[in-house]
Amino acid sequence: MASSRLDFDFGGGEGFIRRLIGRFFKSYRSRLNDALDEGTRTGVHDVMDEWKRESTDLAPLKTGDLRRSITTEVSQQNGKWSGEISASVITVRGGRRFDYASYLHDEYPQKYGDSFKNPTTPGTIPRYLEVPAEMNEAEWARLIEGEIKAALKRRRV
Repeated sequence: MASSRLDFDFGGGEGFIRRLIGRFFKSYRSRLNDALDEGTRTGVHDVMDEWKRESTDLAPLKTGDLRRSITTEVSQQNGKWSGEISASVITVRGGRRFDYASYLHDEYPQKYGDSFKNPTTPGTIPRYLEVPAEMNEAEWARLIEGEIKAALKRRRV
């Protein structure tokens, strides 16, 4: 399975500020935490949707199985939101299982480079999961930040 991951931890340096404010304004602290959580969740979901869209456009389209296999998952643990994108197309060759998605994404670029010599679909690339993340990292961070700001504003924090 080919996969990549995005992690966003909003529980870092603002801990001191949260504790200080929390001592004086318990309801404010609750609204702040809720807004941070809501904004981060929405932002990570939006980023993962965009990442899937871009990866799908870059994945080779011979039968469509690879593009259809691209999935995303968003999870949260201890104030840290994570998004994962993956693709898996298992075929059987000579009685052995072969993960076509993993081969194209991980092994093909090492052997043949970052482009196809004769692509089945123009504009497709082997590292269809990683390239969108590399190209959009700063934009996606701004998107998540914007969702957090919007959530703070909605909750009047």
